[in-house]
Amino acid sequence: MQQALDSNTLDRLIALGRQQGQLTTLDLETNLPIYSMSAEEIALIVVHIEEAGIPVELEDSLASPQPKPPVAPPRSAEIIPFPDRTAAARMKKRAAPLQKAEPVQAKPAFVQQEKRAAHWAVAAAGLLVLALMVGALAFFGV
Repeated sequence: MQQALDSNTLDRLIALGRQQGQLTTLDLETNLPIYSMSAEEIALIVVHIEEAGIPVELEDSLASPQPKPPVAPPRSAEIIPFPDRTAAARMKKRAAPLQKAEPVQAKPAFVQQEKRAAHWAVAAAGLLVLALMVGALAFFGV
């Protein structure tokens, strides 16, 4: 088997086959990179699945030496029509001119100082609690 197929994938296919009673080509296509595999690799996987007691119904196209992926229709760009002049004129008219947003004011200096003081108070309280806990541990000898 190739590297892309691990034991988990094979186990998942066997479990799916036991649940459905069989595996189809569509089941293999959704769980395996069929179109990048050779016919021998596909046959080896089918043999492993059938040895587990699960019938596999394969299309004849997969047994051919070079299976081809289905051809997808070519993708093309969507053509968007140019707006007519009346629509362009309506877009240019605005009910009110755009207004500038209010500038964001910086916080006063005392607010920043209060935050800084609160941070120091929390840090000092944490150190005090830590010192009390260490003292209690030393006192009780735990």
